[in-house]
Amino acid sequence: MSEASRYWQLVRIDAGGNRRIQQIPAAKSFYAQVFEHLTPDDLPDADIQRQLLDLYRHSSGETALLAERCLLCFLSWILEQGCLQLERKFGQNHNFTASDLFPYVLDDDGRLSTASSYKCFSQKILQSFDPQQSSLTTWAIMKLKQQPDLNKFLLECGLYLISNWAILNDTQPKQLERIFKEFHIFRQGGFSNAAIKEAQSILESYHNVYRLQRLQQRRKGLRSKCIAPDTQQLQDIAQDIQKHTGQLFEIEVLSQKLQKLAAQLREYRIYVRGGSVQTSSLDAVYGSKYNSLIEEIPATETNNIVEKNDEQTEFLQFYRQQFQLCLQQALAQVTESRVRYLERKKGDKAKMFLTALELSQCQKLAMKEIAEFLGLRAQYSITKLLKLQNLRTDVEQEMLVILKDSVIEKAKVYADIQALKNLDKQLEVIFLEEIRQMMKNSEIQSRTMKTHLKADIFAERLCEYLQNRKTN
Repeated sequence: MSEASRYWQLVRIDAGGNRRIQQIPAAKSFYAQVFEHLTPDDLPDADIQRQLLDLYRHSSGETALLAERCLLCFLSWILEQGCLQLERKFGQNHNFTASDLFPYVLDDDGRLSTASSYKCFSQKILQSFDPQQSSLTTWAIMKLKQQPDLNKFLLECGLYLISNWAILNDTQPKQLERIFKEFHIFRQGGFSNAAIKEAQSILESYHNVYRLQRLQQRRKGLRSKCIAPDTQQLQDIAQDIQKHTGQLFEIEVLSQKLQKLAAQLREYRIYVRGGSVQTSSLDAVYGSKYNSLIEEIPATETNNIVEKNDEQTEFLQFYRQQFQLCLQQALAQVTESRVRYLERKKGDKAKMFLTALELSQCQKLAMKEIAEFLGLRAQYSITKLLKLQNLRTDVEQEMLVILKDSVIEKAKVYADIQALKNLDKQLEVIFLEEIRQMMKNSEIQSRTMKTHLKADIFAERLCEYLQNRKTN
């Protein structure tokens, strides 16, 4: 049965990012008028939504707007529950809360006006909804999990919202060798050719059984989520492996190997999409990865263990210093490039950009407050002007190039040419992860002001640069 108040009460976030409930009297009156013959909670949601949807799509003027508003209020409750569900399932392990997710999906301001070209997320859900395909609740939860910016945030937290079985389903066996040799070699010490061939044979047999059955179901018009293979499917996969390789796996062992392979592929997908995977910092891996570089230096009477330890300490000190310097240099280059671009636009967009950047990153004002300060009507105007995600990405790429070049130049003191070639790609993986961790922390700090997180180095260096820019 329906909880009628969900159709006239909107879940939204205020300028400070806090959840609050906004009652919309016009929607309440409209709901009472349409369903006046009912007691408040005696009609199923599906019937209420069907009638409201009909009014929304086949009426005009205020009737259509109020029917839409009732449906948008209902969607806000579903989206909130979707965020809470993600927090319960993944929040603790990936360091996020539902409050971190709300800004991506609860952007409805409760207005009835159609004057704005901006469409909130729930409006997009409603416009794309087909009642012949699913319920409104199911559709909303599915669209929430597909929301691009929310998924980008979750990736930065190390979460990729696709099941193990779907990942295995759309990975080609021929990709495994490249993934294991180009990505996992830096994370797990690499895989032998035999291990790669075993993984390929397991994946090929998985496709021959599980994937083939799903394709056959889709041809019949049957669609469903990729769920874990049942016992019969696992037995068929094991028999297919034995048929092609002669190797026989117990069902439990095969299931474990499939899940381990999916986990390895998940890490790779998170990484290539710009997300955060658990990689040790340069300091943590120094004893193994950088030490291997030291080991390749020809031994001499003076190149003893004590000197190696001194070299490692010196190298790490150099790296930490370069990390800060390269960040400052990248910030200056990217910011000035953005300013030059905006100066070619009409109006004072370059000046507004610099002001908004300072208010956002240094004064920690919310987007709505910045919009009011600059005399703009909507907070999304500031989001569009700043494009903070793009700014961080550009700084990340610029910093990676500068940092790697400076560290490789320093490493020439210790290593020969071949050792440097081996180190080049290795350093890129390590540096990119450290830079992304810094950017992830900065974005979370900017959005939630979490005091328990470590210092926002990105914002600190950016504010120093903006202050120096004004005084010079």
